[in-house]
Amino acid sequence: MTDPYGIIDLSTLKNPKAPEGAAGETGRYEVTVTEQELESVIAGSNRVATLLVVTSSRVPSGPEFLATLRRLVDAREGAVLLATVDADDQPRVAGALRVQNLPTVLLLVRGQLQPLFEGIVTEQELAGVIDQVVQLAASQGLDGDAASEGAAGDEDAAQAEEMSPLQQAAYDAIEAGDLAGAIEAYETALRENPADAEARAGLAAVRLMERTQGADLQAARSAAADAPEDVDAQLLVADLDLLGGHVEDAFGRLLDLLRGADSETKDRVRTRLLEHFDVVGAEDPRVGPARRRMASLLF
Repeated sequence: MTDPYGIIDLSTLKNPKAPEGAAGETGRYEVTVTEQELESVIAGSNRVATLLVVTSSRVPSGPEFLATLRRLVDAREGAVLLATVDADDQPRVAGALRVQNLPTVLLLVRGQLQPLFEGIVTEQELAGVIDQVVQLAASQGLDGDAASEGAAGDEDAAQAEEMSPLQQAAYDAIEAGDLAGAIEAYETALRENPADAEARAGLAAVRLMERTQGADLQAARSAAADAPEDVDAQLLVADLDLLGGHVEDAFGRLLDLLRGADSETKDRVRTRLLEHFDVVGAEDPRVGPARRRMASLLF
C-alpha cells in the first residue's frame, strides 16, 4: 500500500505470506503486523477473531497495557489472535487503518474491521472486551485456533502463487499505487470471465479506494449534512463509511437515497450499492437484508 486507503476487505485483494511472530517478548497467540503482512492477517480473520492493536513504545503505560493484553489473550488459549502494529515502525499501516490516537484497538472478523476503543483501559475492561469477542467469534462460527495461523498462512501463500496473470497484474498495480492499472486488470479479467467473483470483488474494492483517495471524512460529512439532496455528497460519505468499517451506516445512507428518487438517481445508487455488496461479500449477514430492501425500494 502506498496511500492510507482505509478499511476495506483487503482479503479480497491479496493473501501474502503468513505473519511471523515478532522478535522479543510476544504472546503465544500474537503476530506482529507489517505493511506486507496486513492482508494475510485480514485473511486469517476468516478463521479466528483477531484483535488488532496499534500502539507505540512512546505511549505512557503503553508497554504495560500491551503486556496485560497479551496475558489476557493467552489465557483464552487460541480463541483470539492478537495482531500488533508498531505505529513508529509501520506508519503506513497505521495510516491505512486511519488511526488517530494511540493505542487503538480494533476487532477483525471475517475480513471486516470494527473499532473497539482508543486509549488505555483497565484490565477488567480489557477482560470484558475479550470475553465479548470470544462470544462473537462463536456466534460467527469462527472456531479456528490462533496458534495454527502460521500454517494457515502457508496455505494462503500457496493459493496466492496460483493467481492468474491478470490477478497478479492487479495486485502488482495496487502495490505500486497504480489504481487505474488495477482497475484495468480487473475489468479485463471480468471481460474474459464474467463469473469471476474474486475479480468483481477486487474491482469494487479498488474503485472504492480510487473514489475516496484524498477525501476528508469530516469535510465530507459536513457537506452531506448541509446538502441532503446532493447525491454526490451522500455517495461520498457512504463510501467513506464503508471504508471505515461502518457497513450499516453506508448501506442505510444509500438505501435512504432511493426513497422518492428519480430514475437516474436510483440507477446511480443501485450501482453503488451493488459495488458495496461486492466489497463486503455476499456471505456477510448484512448484505441479504440490504439487498432485499433495495429491491423493495426500486420496484
